[in-house]
Amino acid sequence: MFKTLLSRPKTSRSIWTSVTCSGSSIEECVQASVGSLTTKAPDVCVVLVSKSFSLSHYRQLTQSLTSTLKPTVLLGGVVDRVPQADHGISLWLGYDEKIVPFTIKDSKDRLKIRSTSVGRWGRVDDTERLKFQSDLIDKKGWKDFGSVSTPAQAFELPPGLDRKPSFVFAVSDNEPDQLLQSLDHHYPDVPKVGIIGASTPFVTGEPYTLFKGTEIMGAGIVGFAAYGQTGKVTVSHDAMENLGKPVKITRCRGNIILDLDEGGATGLLLKLIQGGPKLSKDEEFYLGVYPLNEDETAHDNVTISRITSGDPGKGNMSVDTTADLQIGQTVQFMKKKCLKFKNVSSDPFETNEIVFGVSSKDYTIDAAPVKIPKEALVIPGVFGGVSENGVIVGRSEIASELLDVPFSKVTFKLKE
Repeated sequence: MFKTLLSRPKTSRSIWTSVTCSGSSIEECVQASVGSLTTKAPDVCVVLVSKSFSLSHYRQLTQSLTSTLKPTVLLGGVVDRVPQADHGISLWLGYDEKIVPFTIKDSKDRLKIRSTSVGRWGRVDDTERLKFQSDLIDKKGWKDFGSVSTPAQAFELPPGLDRKPSFVFAVSDNEPDQLLQSLDHHYPDVPKVGIIGASTPFVTGEPYTLFKGTEIMGAGIVGFAAYGQTGKVTVSHDAMENLGKPVKITRCRGNIILDLDEGGATGLLLKLIQGGPKLSKDEEFYLGVYPLNEDETAHDNVTISRITSGDPGKGNMSVDTTADLQIGQTVQFMKKKCLKFKNVSSDPFETNEIVFGVSSKDYTIDAAPVKIPKEALVIPGVFGGVSENGVIVGRSEIASELLDVPFSKVTFKLKE
């Protein structure tokens, strides 16, 4: 793990700067990026790199950044693509910023909420979205299933995070929930933002490729807590559109909805599918969930998750979430618009803004390879990444989540 350390005492106002670069080689990207930066060594350097390179290139990247920038802390990982360049690297550097880095290594003791069964019954891996619910509930009984949320082992925080930060940043595999639950428990109003690494088994031989200094990790989490400027997290779902009207949960258990407005949840969705133009039960459908006592007017607070399965006979509907649903919550059925969307990597950026996006499985670098530029292209003031596996978002007083709805975008803007 990282040693718990703070950067040198602040002698001036903290400064965050960013740059994205595309080039024919990793070394060209590094040299072009470094050439646009101050010669001062940063307290922290985050690097995201597209999945269009190889393992030897990633090793070269971390070594080159360490020797040229000499950051106190270097971390990052491989994502699907970087903003406005697709193929290349994206750097985010903090100067005169007090930070506490952390690393969570993968181990048998690590709580894996998504990879092991903790009550998220009904999740399916095939394309049929409304298949009949597994009979596991019938075998086990409702008395043995009350919550989908598993306490994060006494909500233990990584070493050094014993006082409230201004924000938390992380690059993770697909198991960030234990960390997010702990952070939410201790610091519910602190912004959390980050990205899930791209799947890299055919690129590096590891499920994910994360960087901790010059070390490459195949799973786990790297990140830091910052103690200077804070910022605001916003989420947009431009590819989603409503299906029907908002309804309320009247019976539920964990991540399973039994009744909506006193009627079966799956039956209601099937009526909307049958009554809509050219809708098929083989499409993916989603559910927007609003915090208790808030309705569809609270656009900034909605969380959207896939509907993974349902039983038309019993009405049960399973939602792909690790947060318990609650009676009285307003929910909204959704589907993807019948439009082609670009990955958010092409969106314009504002000053002091970082942007993470979710790629559709059909729009990854694997599915649509990018062109390798003949010469370096430097894009100052831009940092972010796109991953098909999702992004991390934590808004004030709302449970942090792994957001994997296609073409969704998370923006974190530092306050001046």
